[in-house]
Amino acid sequence: MNTPTTHSISARLRTLRLERSLSLREVQLRSKGQIPAVVLGSYERGDRTLSVSKAIQIAAFYEVPLNYLLSEPDPTIGASRAIVIDLRRLRFLVTDKSQMLDDSDQLRALITFVSGIVRKRNDWHGEVLSLRSDDLNLVAITVGAPPDALVGLLERNELLIQLDR
Repeated sequence: MNTPTTHSISARLRTLRLERSLSLREVQLRSKGQIPAVVLGSYERGDRTLSVSKAIQIAAFYEVPLNYLLSEPDPTIGASRAIVIDLRRLRFLVTDKSQMLDDSDQLRALITFVSGIVRKRNDWHGEVLSLRSDDLNLVAITVGAPPDALVGLLERNELLIQLDR
């Protein structure tokens, strides 16, 4: 069993919030003040120790099992990494095609795929799109590039949000 670190728990807290496109203030408002913005920010930075009772409260708010916050993911599941795509930057590239770098055909295929996911999820206001390693492999097949090349394409076009893991 892998022991979680403060850093990994903090990163998961931040990821959960960003996946839902919530600001710290929005979490405070939606939790009716039960999760203050300044406190959640401290947990996300690792500046404050997370109590079990507060972890239960935050897990319930995000609708995830408590063990997701407090245990390390199994490294044998999804051996390749998951990624987070910046949908704001992607929308910008769609409107200003001159900003697209050298991989225009692959980037257009990626845009089509991501648009399909957004449409399927009915998530028109999302700011980020999280893709599991299996999703990354599927996107790579769609784009016609190996997963590492796809990650490179995302990085070159500043579409990859780096998460501390």
